[in-house]
Amino acid sequence: MKSTIAALALALLAAPALAEPLKIAADCTYPPFGYQDSDGTLKGFDVDIANEIGKRLGRETEIVCQAWDGMIPGLLAGKYELISASMSITEERMKSINFSIPYRSSSARFVGPKDSGLEPVTADGQPNPKGIEGKTIAIQRASTYLPYFTDKFPGARIAEYDKVDNMILDLQSGRVDLIFAGPIKLDSDFLSKPEGAGYGFVGPEINDTAYFGPGVGIGVRKEDTALQGEVNKALEGMFADGTFKTINLKYWTFPVLPGAWSE
Repeated sequence: MKSTIAALALALLAAPALAEPLKIAADCTYPPFGYQDSDGTLKGFDVDIANEIGKRLGRETEIVCQAWDGMIPGLLAGKYELISASMSITEERMKSINFSIPYRSSSARFVGPKDSGLEPVTADGQPNPKGIEGKTIAIQRASTYLPYFTDKFPGARIAEYDKVDNMILDLQSGRVDLIFAGPIKLDSDFLSKPEGAGYGFVGPEINDTAYFGPGVGIGVRKEDTALQGEVNKALEGMFADGTFKTINLKYWTFPVLPGAWSE
């Protein structure tokens, strides 16, 4: 009897810890990856991935809206345990945090007027600095695109922005000549919509793992190796049982991580 009571007491003491929500940071101003609906509900691809990870870890998920340039500092400060915000896995970021296995591809592309006549990239995907010399290019600050562009296009002017939406508005108004960002985001928010008529991708897609990494992953503190392993297991399960494909197809008709599912 005493042993039974003791076991129950220990279970009760452990219950609050088990019930603690899994806090995951997301960019809530970055549709379709993370955004707030008209009623304040958080939605988006990264939010769905985060919630599914929490479900598979047996923990309630609490999404913490975080500005992009504060993502890693907030994780290191203990504001949340994970980052699910389309963050590319790079060597520079891995100096301070670790990542899960990739759950989305990572690349970059230029967007501008179809009649711009600009050639920022050669046909084989190599940077062509002379093709945009003296032009102004919109780039999101604190992104992987900024160091790449700075290194590869020394003759162009850079306009830094907090949000892709503002980059699009300035492109339409003529304040910038091109946008340099992720193609999935640009296609979803601009090119596939009526206001994107007359605009398009300028040059081929750029895949440079030295800058953009092998893909997008869930950010985790270096000391949380057990949690990292649990997240990897959750993602692998999502790939295997079709859950990832279902989430993906809510937002795009094409796979954002080729090879994550079989047709």
